[in-house]
Amino acid sequence: MKLTTRDRKILIIGGAALGLFALFRFAMMPLLAYSQELSDKSEDLRFRYEKSVKAISERAAVDYEFNELKKIGASLDPRLIGHDANPNVAGAKLQQTLDDFLQQSKLKTRSKKILKSEDRGGFLCVPVELSATGSLSELKDFLSKVMNDRMLLQVTKLELRPENQRDPQNVFIEIVIVGFVLKGLP
Repeated sequence: MKLTTRDRKILIIGGAALGLFALFRFAMMPLLAYSQELSDKSEDLRFRYEKSVKAISERAAVDYEFNELKKIGASLDPRLIGHDANPNVAGAKLQQTLDDFLQQSKLKTRSKKILKSEDRGGFLCVPVELSATGSLSELKDFLSKVMNDRMLLQVTKLELRPENQRDPQNVFIEIVIVGFVLKGLP
């Protein structure tokens, strides 16, 4: 059987179409799918890279701020009762310091007590409550020593009343003084 020119053209066109279909189906489609997969992976890697770069730059900024805060803390350290100290030990140290001030000012101590400490923004506040008697000038001398001490101390409560109604020169003093302890940094 002899093929006519027309039949040959149809066979050639059909073979070429079948070849193109097979090429597209078995070569181009997997290549396009692989290309899309690579593109998705590339986009994911780019996103993770940008996120990592941002995290590293933020970490550097946080480290810088942390080091600056440590420098500030180091400069404040001498003004604190202690660094990462036990509140009871810090309270006892503060209580001893205040007791020395009372004796130097000639105030008579009635009682002294370490109150419950509390957290305040990276610091531990250690309050000490004192009761004493003496004259107003002795109280003034005591408060002057508290305010001018190298430690950072804060008077949070001060109550005065005459010790004796007939002798208003002497007063009964109730005072709460707070010292600060730097809590441990991570």
